[in-house]
Amino acid sequence: MVANSKPVKAVFFDLGYTLIYFSGDFLKETFTSYLILADQLIQAGCELDRQNFAAEFEKRIHQYFAQRSQDYLERPVIDILRAILTDLGENRYSDAVYLKCMEAMYRFTERLWLIEEDTYDLLNWLVEHDYRLGLISNASSAWDVNNLIDNHHLRPYFSTVLISASEGIRKPDPAIFRRAAERLQIDLANTVMVGDTLDADILGAHCAGIRGIWISRRKEVERALIAHYENMRPDAEIHSLRELPAVLTHWNQE
Repeated sequence: MVANSKPVKAVFFDLGYTLIYFSGDFLKETFTSYLILADQLIQAGCELDRQNFAAEFEKRIHQYFAQRSQDYLERPVIDILRAILTDLGENRYSDAVYLKCMEAMYRFTERLWLIEEDTYDLLNWLVEHDYRLGLISNASSAWDVNNLIDNHHLRPYFSTVLISASEGIRKPDPAIFRRAAERLQIDLANTVMVGDTLDADILGAHCAGIRGIWISRRKEVERALIAHYENMRPDAEIHSLRELPAVLTHWNQE
């Protein structure tokens, strides 16, 4: 937890499982999207076994996820794709071709991300009460995240949007929080972070010296982390976005 009594003037939000949620079996549906990527590459002229390619792509993605959780650096997914195709002797097309193939992969999973039923009410309340809003999302594709933001009509609410794929760094690196505050032209101490992930959103907020609010309705499995890591203990826990106004109002009256 962070000792901070400054008034809250701006709120940073995570995206996935905070404002939107995945409505299917994540592992199953993402693997299906890798098969779709394989199909697109085959149609483009690559000679691939679709099942083997999808399995290798999944393995490399998981390796990448493990690496980025250690160094907090975000790298383009197209680099992973090119590395696999190079190993297979099939890396012979332009980035434009590969990005087009990847669009089909992302579009498949985008349809499964749904808006949380309390998102719009909460964002409208914050805007009406003059809070400034920023979005900080850890994701390996800025194209995908921007589509999700626009598909759910969220962009008008946010004065700044930071996506790790574009920024090159990811939560919990405190630099991404400082960058967000700079773009909002607000003192970082007057901000809070709302997110679902203890080791990214809450730890990152604390590393940046700001308070972190954990929305735990879809993340009870992470509760064990709190007992073991003091710096992941949230300053407040909410089970619904509807609880956030009361937390902010209380803090601003202290």
